[in-house]
Amino acid sequence: MIQCPSPFGEWMRDRGGREYRGVRTARYTFVRDLNGPWLLYDNETDPFQMNNLVNKPEQAKLQAELDALLSKKLKESGDEFKPGPDYLAKWDYKVDARGTMPYKN
Repeated sequence: MIQCPSPFGEWMRDRGGREYRGVRTARYTFVRDLNGPWLLYDNETDPFQMNNLVNKPEQAKLQAELDALLSKKLKESGDEFKPGPDYLAKWDYKVDARGTMPYKN
């Protein structure tokens, strides 16, 4: 499973940052954001992940299978996949004016 509980550092919301959860199998990478399926890549035929297959009709069955796998993994780990601010409050993380955790070297 892969995840970003809340955007942070240089990957802020105004630059496309978002919460996500995903799974990577031996062949595929599938990622969902809070709005639903976001990314689907065939890592065997597209190792640089240049061709997003999400929501393509010919990939509907595969997408459904990977989405079910992700749902199962989220349930097993107790991850409710809430919006980022919920986790920031839960863990008492301090954020900047843009609502993101500042990145520091």
